[in-house]
Amino acid sequence: MPVLVAAVFSALLLRKPNFTSAPVSVDLNVLKSRLDAVCQKFHGRIGYCVKDLESGETISIRGDERFPTASTIKTAVALEAIREIDEGKLKWTDKHTVPPMDGRQFSMWSYFFKDGTTLDVDGWVNLMLTVSDNTATMVLREWMTPDKVNHRLESLGLHNTKVLWDNYPPDEPDKIRLRSQFGLGMTTPKEMNTLIELLYRHKAASVAGCEKILRILSHQYWDDYSGISVPLDVKVASKSGAIDRSRSEVSLVFAEHPYILTIYTDSQKDQSWSPANEGGVTIRRMCSLIWNGLNPSRRYTPPKGFEQFLPTGGGMGD
Repeated sequence: MPVLVAAVFSALLLRKPNFTSAPVSVDLNVLKSRLDAVCQKFHGRIGYCVKDLESGETISIRGDERFPTASTIKTAVALEAIREIDEGKLKWTDKHTVPPMDGRQFSMWSYFFKDGTTLDVDGWVNLMLTVSDNTATMVLREWMTPDKVNHRLESLGLHNTKVLWDNYPPDEPDKIRLRSQFGLGMTTPKEMNTLIELLYRHKAASVAGCEKILRILSHQYWDDYSGISVPLDVKVASKSGAIDRSRSEVSLVFAEHPYILTIYTDSQKDQSWSPANEGGVTIRRMCSLIWNGLNPSRRYTPPKGFEQFLPTGGGMGD
């Protein structure tokens, strides 16, 4: 009997376990039809681009149209800082003082800093990307300058993606017009998708620089779109944006088959600032459709009551 038991046990050890199920094929055309149906019902202009990074397949609608970026352009500003560090023009520890109160823009958190407070590049970039701090963005935009950011984007082939300034001189009417039309920045769903892919493939900057930006983007306070639409164990690097007329989401989802999604709205009929805003609800629905469409074996629905825990901005300004 002991010999028989030993033989059976040995056979079990030698048997290769099968922990994986058969791959489930994904039809992106089906996903596109579902996303397009949502877009057709939206009260405003909406565009998106989704790329399966494993297959290379892309689906989009209005992918080449220009949209206001709102805060999603902050990733491009951070990229310029990273590239200047790569090139030895800047250090992660270089410091800059918060502007006087009349030179700040309200948001969390640096708007409330004491005059004279000084942070390094690390601090300003993290505030700009993780909590979308607008004063931090002003510091870095003026430190890096829009021209340098935009030249960098041009060098990457992104000709319709730009950060815009509110103090262009009168002899630059084209830039003034773009600022008036788009606000903080402009892009297309396809170009912003490309920017994130360049970071993912370590082609936007050094390997260390690309990974640092993606690590920061994966620490989002504003996680109410892609972040809430995937299972808890799935890593998401994202940046959202919001102005009265527009909502936006840009994200890299590290699923079994990683993908990038970019969604932009404009000319929204609903310009309210609440979790029920049509733009936000629509983007969240599209993020869920994309996750479930690309990961049919791991379908996910946010838990009941998740709406009461959506990020609020900390209640500042109430």
